[in-house]
Amino acid sequence: MPDLEDGSTETDPFPSLPLDAGALRDILDARLAEIPDWHGDDEPVRLGFAMTAPHPLALLGHEQFVARNANNVGVHTRFGDGVRGTRRLEREAVLALGGLLHADSVDGYLTGGANEGTLAGLRIGRNALRAGGATRVVVLTSDLAHHSVAKAAEILDLRIVTCPVGPSWVWDAESVASALDELAAQDTAAGDGNHRTGVIVVTTAGYYNTGLVDPIDEIAALLGRRVADGTGPASFHHVDAAHGGMILPFTAPATPFDFRNPHVHSVVLDPHKSGLMPYSCGVFLCRKGLLGHGAVAAPMSGFIDETITGSRSGAMAAALWSLVFGVAAEGYRKTFRRCLELRDELAEAIRAVDPDALTKPSPGNTVLVVGFSADDGKLPRELTERYRLVGNRLPWRAEDGRVVDRLFHHFYAMPHMTSAHIEGFAGHLATTLSRPIPAAPAVQPRRATDEEPPRPVGEPGAAPAELRSLRSSSACLRHLVVHPPQRRDPDDYPHAYSFHTFQSRAELGEQVQSRPWGDDGAGNDLHIYAPDLDRPFANELFGVVSPEQWSLEVLDRHQQKLSLVGAAHFAHFGPARTPDVPVVLANFHADGSFRSAEYKYGDRWHNDEIQVFATGTVVKIGKDARSVRRQGDDYSFSLDTSLELRITLRDDAEPPRIVRIARHADPALPRRRHLLRGQYRRFPNRFFDTVVELSVGVHHRSAVPAKLLLENTGPLLARSAELGLVRVDPSLADGVLRVDLVEVGGARTLTTEIPLALGARLGVLLRGIPVGEPERLVPADVVAWAERLGPLVARLREAGATRDGLRLLTAGDPVVGPT
Repeated sequence: MPDLEDGSTETDPFPSLPLDAGALRDILDARLAEIPDWHGDDEPVRLGFAMTAPHPLALLGHEQFVARNANNVGVHTRFGDGVRGTRRLEREAVLALGGLLHADSVDGYLTGGANEGTLAGLRIGRNALRAGGATRVVVLTSDLAHHSVAKAAEILDLRIVTCPVGPSWVWDAESVASALDELAAQDTAAGDGNHRTGVIVVTTAGYYNTGLVDPIDEIAALLGRRVADGTGPASFHHVDAAHGGMILPFTAPATPFDFRNPHVHSVVLDPHKSGLMPYSCGVFLCRKGLLGHGAVAAPMSGFIDETITGSRSGAMAAALWSLVFGVAAEGYRKTFRRCLELRDELAEAIRAVDPDALTKPSPGNTVLVVGFSADDGKLPRELTERYRLVGNRLPWRAEDGRVVDRLFHHFYAMPHMTSAHIEGFAGHLATTLSRPIPAAPAVQPRRATDEEPPRPVGEPGAAPAELRSLRSSSACLRHLVVHPPQRRDPDDYPHAYSFHTFQSRAELGEQVQSRPWGDDGAGNDLHIYAPDLDRPFANELFGVVSPEQWSLEVLDRHQQKLSLVGAAHFAHFGPARTPDVPVVLANFHADGSFRSAEYKYGDRWHNDEIQVFATGTVVKIGKDARSVRRQGDDYSFSLDTSLELRITLRDDAEPPRIVRIARHADPALPRRRHLLRGQYRRFPNRFFDTVVELSVGVHHRSAVPAKLLLENTGPLLARSAELGLVRVDPSLADGVLRVDLVEVGGARTLTTEIPLALGARLGVLLRGIPVGEPERLVPADVVAWAERLGPLVARLREAGATRDGLRLLTAGDPVVGPT
């Protein structure tokens, strides 16, 4: 099912009949074609991501066993276990990897990846420290550690303390010692001999964004000394070797990151990165005697489960065994030494294009870190997207001795890379770095008017003071950011237009300009504004504003195609701004007809909102709008609504009925609002706890209480912007929709009453001018339209104010609207 028009997603019906073999194959082939191949001449190499083509032996081993569907549930490295089939293959592969990491004896198992392995390590560490008498357990790591460490700490409800690293980009033993002293001091300050802190120390052998390795031997020795002399605190040491554990033993075998250190307790590897395995395959290893701290009895299955996931693929164990014994040390050594040669070849190619670039290869690892010399180290988006390059700001010692943050990109020389890949990247890098900035479009002649005053001279790039009221009252970013040149026409998507990519107006020289325009006849100054007042209707928006009162904005052709709420918007936001007085927006279609009125109660980001249409009403409880700058000039937008009640009006007298209820989440449970930066893929990004669709005849007059309306649905809960967790009770009587919000666990209530015919009435009162061809408009016409709308929308706002917990939405006085 495609994404829904309202910006959300919902489930699909489960298919009742199977697809025929041909259709099934066609769909799978189409999806396969969307995934880049590893060796195709036209396929870009993934330079910035630690993944590679699986080895043929791994694919063969997996294929040979997958049909048997063996379940390697449990752990098979103990004496007497793993005696046959895929469990024996897993035992042999895991114990061989333990030997590679210098363990005399080890337990372990295959995981879904290093994230799961780190969770397993922290779980065992927590339980072991608690068993040793720790009354609290803290996770201690560096601020460059992989995000899986913080995620595991959050899952296990452990406090995490991160230590900053300097320009060396590794966590030194002195920093660890200081952090341990601070934690010990907290125990002493507690003044309670029973207050004992246990510490899980997480070090890294191959940071994702640098490839560097912490001095794990020095840190392990420090921890061991503190245990031996009783200066503590008690500690458990987990090593995240996802990015170095399968490389360093073959390229830099003297690097002491593993079990050769007595105070290293667990290690996680990721064979599906550099180990030539398909996804998903990680390996968790720990010293003997520790797995029992994660043991859970499974009496219904007859075994003890010491893993995170329980059931695991036997075929994946067969694939890993095929590589451990089919490629072996000789094959891996040859593979990774070639990767180091390609890493250095890539560094030379980059320096040939950018001689002033900083190139820092990771000793013994296949990672190259590059600080490009131009544009603060930034790379053009087409390059970062094509090669999956990610930039991170890292501490760097400048020439004057100061430590500053500098942008670096990391590159992975993986086994699938070739010299041809490097040559192709170098060519693209040279082309994009030398490409001139696109010329601005030709300026169109300005339509002359006698009514426009002279344009004032202002400071270039300065935000006009008279527009500050817009920024404080609106969540719309059109005032601040704009699609870059050649990426503005949605009809050219996906070749040029981007749903996410915006740039700062000031950076493009398109900062919103304004100039005075008389007054509105009531003593209020008016100003017109646009990114370019010489071409007022050609770049996203033109507006007229009465500062601290209202504004009217007309969108350009491109934005009218994209807008979710019409082609022009009038907003009345002042002068009073309190939760009891709503901001009211009147939205209009391109032909000038009324689209909707929006009543927003709350602040500009988080509010309860009512939208009134000619054919229905939408009540939004707990609407939360956010803009997120992901990276560089990449902005995304997100709307999160706890409950949306959608009322559709029929032209009859039929009683109300619930058409559909979709419960996407439990509003009674706290959750993260909005996605994380890296998760945004499209606009709009919408999330609803609950969606309720209700249908009613506009001429219906009988009373239908909430209890009757919701008798088959159960209570509706939502997170109100004003009251917190509430019960939502909709009812109807005498042609009026009533929505009661009743605070859960409290005494507060809030009631909104909306006549079913309000939208039709507003459609008569609020009329506009055609704006579908904005280039034909003149500012004077828009100003005149705004002046006529001002008092009308002011009455709507005043009528909708909250008084003693009650809101009565009406059309106000029957004033004839603009023609």
